[in-house]
Amino acid sequence: MTGVAALGGQGVGRITRYFYFWVVLVAVFTAAAATHIALAITYSELWPVWVALALLVVAVGCARAAVRARP
Repeated sequence: MTGVAALGGQGVGRITRYFYFWVVLVAVFTAAAATHIALAITYSELWPVWVALALLVVAVGCARAAVRARP
């Protein structure tokens, strides 16, 4: 047994309640990543690329939480 079945539906309440919150976070982190990618292209620097990749990882995590919380 894995996931929600193993928990008996307990412990994931915070994730399952806030679908739109997670969707907004995905949009915010994706927009921030796009801004950092634009900075990297404009100024030919490498650090914004690493920041953008980190932001995209966070956005993917938020998207996964949104999928689990969808109504």
